Amino acid sequence: MSIRQRLPSVARATPALRFLEISRMLPHEDPDPGRVHRLVRALRRDGILRNPPIVTPIAGSDLVVVLDGANRVAALREIGVPDVVAQVVDYETPEISVSTWRHYVLEAGESLRQRVAARLGIGIVPAAGPDEAERRLGQGDGIAALFDGDGTVVVGPGMDPVESAALLGNLVGLYAGTSETYRTDSWDIEGMSHEFGRGTVVIFPPFGKRDVLKLATGGMRLPAGITRHLIPGRVLRLNVPLAWLRSPEGVAIKQSRLDQTVEERWRAHGVRHYAEATYLFDE
Repeated sequence: MSIRQRLPSVARATPALRFLEISRMLPHEDPDPGRVHRLVRALRRDGILRNPPIVTPIAGSDLVVVLDGANRVAALREIGVPDVVAQVVDYETPEISVSTWRHYVLEAGESLRQRVAARLGIGIVPAAGPDEAERRLGQGDGIAALFDGDGTVVVGPGMDPVESAALLGNLVGLYAGTSETYRTDSWDIEGMSHEFGRGTVVIFPPFGKRDVLKLATGGMRLPAGITRHLIPGRVLRLNVPLAWLRSPEGVAIKQSRLDQTVEERWRAHGVRHYAEATYLFDE
């Protein structure tokens, strides 16, 4: 029976938790090296996978696309586990949506706008403001936009969002790992400047579900921290022992143990579902 056939319907409360070979998992974005390093340390220290990555099956294959959890999958690869517990979802479900983060990049000396103009080799065009820049990105008029104290510019030529992945990688590479960066859904540059220091808001074009699947199946990746998936019923604090993931037992045996454990937690009223948006302060 395929993964897709085993998925629960949206009406059911029980999420689909599956043991999958890590070799079957295709990311659509690069991992963040700093976050991966911290996750590797936490995994080795605690000996548990707290939150399962979220994946969706690829029709006609035994592969899955990692929608959320690229850093976790990269960390688990690094410590050499063969199998991973993942939450499997039906990506076609309308309740699942994908949007993009913005990056707030702190400036130290040369501005990001200056770095892009000098080193990226593609043009920048002024925009009336971040609203107009976002609208133009939605029309395919650039690969990103920059909003700083000097105003707003749209970066690069217009192109298909998937085709822009390499150029986006070059752009993000100008600051990733060298400039402190925050993911945000705001462009309140005054507020962020007051809180974090002077910086630039990087605005990305929209990516749809088809774009995400096309990136992963085509062997391409977006830079870390761009896509943002809203997934109702997300599983947190599953706390799977790494010993299970490392075990030489077959996936079927591991799955049976997982199913039994999950069922016991349900019967013991150890599972809670929060329908409202939630803030977690222990990440």
